[in-house]
Formats: sequence, C-alpha cells, structure tokens
Amino acid sequence: MVQSPFPGMDPYLEAPGLWPDAHESLMYIFREQLTPLLAPKYVTELSTQIVIDEVTGDNGGGNGSGVVQSRSVLPDVTVTRSASPGTPTQEEIAIVPAPLRLTLPMPMPTRLITIYIRQRESMRLVTVIELLSPVNKRYGDGRQDYLKKRNSFLQSSVHLIEIDLLREGPRMPFGQTVPTTDYLAIVSAAQERPECAAWPISVRERLPVLPVPLLPPDPVVPLDMGQALRTAYQRARYDLRIDYRVPAQPPLPPDDAAWAATLLPEQ
Repeated sequence: MVQSPFPGMDPYLEAPGLWPDAHESLMYIFREQLTPLLAPKYVTELSTQIVIDEVTGDNGGGNGSGVVQSRSVLPDVTVTRSASPGTPTQEEIAIVPAPLRLTLPMPMPTRLITIYIRQRESMRLVTVIELLSPVNKRYGDGRQDYLKKRNSFLQSSVHLIEIDLLREGPRMPFGQTVPTTDYLAIVSAAQERPECAAWPISVRERLPVLPVPLLPPDPVVPLDMGQALRTAYQRARYDLRIDYRVPAQPPLPPDDAAWAATLLPEQ
C-alpha cells in the first residue's frame, strides 16, 4: 500500500505545485468521512470559490514573500503599426543584451473549498470547516477577505473548524500569542466562545482526530485528519509526484530536516 514516509502531515505536500491538489482532495475526503456519520439529520455541502492572486512585491518582512492582491486580471494590450522608412542594416538591428531582469506580477487562480454542515430539514448552517490555503495566510486582500468571513462565523451561532497545515505564513489572529508550532487546528464551538479548543501539531506527530460539534443535544462526530491524508496520498499517488531527494518547500528547520532524512532513504 502506497503511503507517505511521514507519520502525520507530509511537508512535501505544502509545495505550491502540490498543495492546491492536496487541499481539494482532503476536503472531498473530509466530506466522505462525515456524510455517513451525520445522516440523516445533517447534510454536508461543498462551497467553492475561485480567487485570482497577484503577487505585487515584497511585504516588508524580509522573507521574500510578496503582498498578494485578490482580483481579476485582464490583459491590456494595444497593437500598433510602426512606419518602416527602409531596410535596416546589420549594424542597426544588433541586439543589445538587457541590462536588467524584472519579475512580472503573475495571476494565480486558486480554488478554495469550504465544507458546510447543515441541519437537513431547515437547511440551517450548523458547522463550517475551513482548510487554509496560502491565499488565506499571505498578507493582502485574500487574507483580509478570509478574516472577514471568519469573523462573521465567530459572531454567529455557527461552529467553526479551522485547519492550518501550512508552515509558511502568519497564523490567524487569536486573543493571545500562539505557541510556535508547525501546524494548528482549532475547533470553535459557538457556546464556548471566545475560547476554542486548539491542537498544535508537529511535523513529527500524527494528525489528530477532531471533534465536529453539532446542535445540542447531538454528540460530536469525529473528523480523522490522519486517515484523510493517508487516503488522499494513496488515491493521488503523490509518491510519483514528490522527489524526496530534494529538500521540502518551504524548507524544514535543520533538526527536523535531519529527522526527516532518516525516514526517506527507503523511498
């Protein structure tokens, strides 16, 4: 059976070329897990949003990451015909090497998926599950839009589960300093606010099983993050797309990189 060499989150899945696919796979598998546990009283619904990111420059933090604006990008191209006074000589058409190379702002479509759990009869929204993507975490319009959405849930009677399996980028804001950790998952039950349950997760640890709160007196149901990741890895055959001979992106700290190296030779 194909499986990741890591016991929990595979840091190689955080790479920009893999995370969008892993994010979508995980959300579909989360839904598969929960649907039979919630039926017939509750139903699950996938909400999809397409965001266009555009990196516009350094955010001032010194880490080289760019400020990202979320907007539509349309080409603005004008084609004109220039006058041709005559056939140029070889000396006149000599190509001069460019003295500078610049980086253009590249539009990056990002597919964001949210899971809504609703009471079946009334279609009342009960619980929201968010799996963060870089567009949610990077400073810019995408982060601000997500924080507005997050705050609207926190000010309502809707339960919120927020899962951050990305080491890069600042955490979402909390009422106090969050301990340094590779990954973080929270369950914000409406009746417990402003407090929430939190799971700091190391790259060396297994992913936890989270309790999914529902309407009282219904008990919580489990969301097995580890099982979902293993299933996603097997179905997508990420082992065929990941080159474990090179460092993970973003890089692991030296101690964790040395630990990871002990897991990888068998791959």
